[in-house]
Amino acid sequence: MLCDRCNTEVYGMQDDNAIWCENCGHGLKSEIQYVTGYCQSHSCRTQVYCRVKRFGKYISSVTKDTSVLQHYHQLLDIYSCFEFAWSRNRDKSVRTYFYAKPVLLKKCCEVMKLKPQKLPGLKDLSRERDQFKELSDLQETYEWKSMNHIKTMGGLTGL
Repeated sequence: MLCDRCNTEVYGMQDDNAIWCENCGHGLKSEIQYVTGYCQSHSCRTQVYCRVKRFGKYISSVTKDTSVLQHYHQLLDIYSCFEFAWSRNRDKSVRTYFYAKPVLLKKCCEVMKLKPQKLPGLKDLSRERDQFKELSDLQETYEWKSMNHIKTMGGLTGL
């Protein structure tokens, strides 16, 4: 972050619900939005594998479509809903590995009613269709619906 008072590049010190400049003490940001699943680069602990972060890098690398990039964070939220629902229903799934990124990107775009041009797909179209069907089934689970509701509305009321 760049402090607008002392014009220095700082990480910022977090105190309660605000970020302060380490250099001059100026308030940089308040009402921080906390997001699950992102590894912070300045964290002192060992970084953990994060599918959401890797999916974000994948989105950036495969498309320059502005309709997709404008909804980048919402796409990551939908992706994390699928990841959460799959991990909670893993005993019911025949899958050993999580779904392919090209299929998930198409599914997330479909959920958001985006119609991007030229998204990559799998070479094996039947495998892509099967994964798409499984994701549609997963979307009907309580876990997916509740996580999506939390991400979009900010709470569990009304489920």
